[in-house]
Amino acid sequence: MNFQSFDQLLHFDVVGTWVLGKGAALLVVGEQAASLAAALPSRAHSSVSHTQQRLWFGLPLLGAPFPLFVGAVLTERSSVLQQVSLFAWLEDNYIEQPRAEIWGLTPLGEQPVVFVRDLDMDRPLELWLRAPTTAEWSQLVGVVVADARIGQHLLRTPDQAALALMALDLPADAQPFVATLAAAVSRGASLKAALRQHRKTTDPALMHRCESWRVLARAVRVLSTAEAENNLPALEATRMW
Repeated sequence: MNFQSFDQLLHFDVVGTWVLGKGAALLVVGEQAASLAAALPSRAHSSVSHTQQRLWFGLPLLGAPFPLFVGAVLTERSSVLQQVSLFAWLEDNYIEQPRAEIWGLTPLGEQPVVFVRDLDMDRPLELWLRAPTTAEWSQLVGVVVADARIGQHLLRTPDQAALALMALDLPADAQPFVATLAAAVSRGASLKAALRQHRKTTDPALMHRCESWRVLARAVRVLSTAEAENNLPALEATRMW
């Protein structure tokens, strides 16, 4: 596998309100996103925009100050994985298959030879966006759900947060699928297991978005409006401003 551009790698396009600072980004979603985002920046050089941003999935590397943006995984059994579900596979198999190869690009566009054993699995996966004008990278540091329909209790676990984000993002005809996933989680299943059960029978584009929200909710904190207001100093300390 030979990746020539970042757009060939696994990515996730998200429409929302973005608070952008030096090297970091905060995503705000929901009906009150614009008003909340406008109140968050506390320094003149942060900016707010409502737009679509492309997020890339970055795996932390041992001893490296930068992640590897992922395009594919070649397992030790010679299976090629090129969907967002490969992150669920890594969660389940990183100990058993340390010599599985991971293909992708660094932020500098380099394509190193990386094995699963080279990953720092003690650190969470990262999501990054790239400024269209300067091509500078910014790391997603959190998501704020500014919507009265989504209470704080629905964001207590990464799985619950992912389901809430799916409910806000996906169109009406996909909401029954979100409800099916939520029902499985409420019965004690993990969202990863619930998605795996439907992977072969569900539209790939829908699965891509659902898998991406699951990964995102495990990678960064997802806060309610009240939590964001109470944790503003902590948000400001995350390289935002």
